[in-house]
Amino acid sequence: MIEAGIPRILAVLRERTGTDFTRYRTATVQRRIANRMISVGAASFDDYLALLQSSAGEAEQLLNRVSIKVSRFYRNRASFDLLRARVIPELAARFSTLGQPLRVWSAGCGCGEEPYTFAMLLDEAGLPGEVHATDIDPAALDAAEHGLYASDAATELPQELARSYLVSLKLRRPLVAVPRRLRARICLERLDLLAGTIPGGGGFDLVSCRNVLIYLQGEVRDQVLATLVGALRPGGYLFLGEAEWPPESLSAALESQGQGTRIFKLK
Repeated sequence: MIEAGIPRILAVLRERTGTDFTRYRTATVQRRIANRMISVGAASFDDYLALLQSSAGEAEQLLNRVSIKVSRFYRNRASFDLLRARVIPELAARFSTLGQPLRVWSAGCGCGEEPYTFAMLLDEAGLPGEVHATDIDPAALDAAEHGLYASDAATELPQELARSYLVSLKLRRPLVAVPRRLRARICLERLDLLAGTIPGGGGFDLVSCRNVLIYLQGEVRDQVLATLVGALRPGGYLFLGEAEWPPESLSAALESQGQGTRIFKLK
């Protein structure tokens, strides 16, 4: 049974990529490994383990499958509308008072749709600052660096933002491209959230980590959340996925910014 082989697969994956999935939810990891086995035509666990050990590129392919990314620009529009209408203007007022460029961290950034959305909002508001975008998957970061997406990645993006910040391309299939001036605002870095590392020394005005925590085991999830909150400046904002919520140990320090959203302000 594949269940018995999971530890051996994860050991090879950790050795080859440096990423430890033993603290992720077992059922999710098992399902994605099984999916990869089907993709490569492995008839048994032993067959797949042999492929993983012998193929130079299979570990990265498995890493990509286990850390699967599903995103869009402006994903979960109600939450981004709140950011655009309330949070960004407040951060703009803070900048005008303190004169500090704004700092945003998109943790678990996937292929880049989210950090580019943040860059659009900063640019729209005329604000200086950069977006740190981190992920464990090098292939996802490579895709983010190129900034080229299927056109349906922009279905939730308000039309005025799409017109201003995306270039439509008509090749074999409709694509949208992020222009160089927006890509220049993104700092891409490979980072494993479970390591507890904060990029750029912390001090972020906004930290986003959406739809990553739901795949972590409870204690590990709380540790990662503590790292994310610790990366915020006083008065900074934490942006989580729709199915995610801070634990009781952190809830007293965070103020919800609206029913139906997962945006919190550090008190």
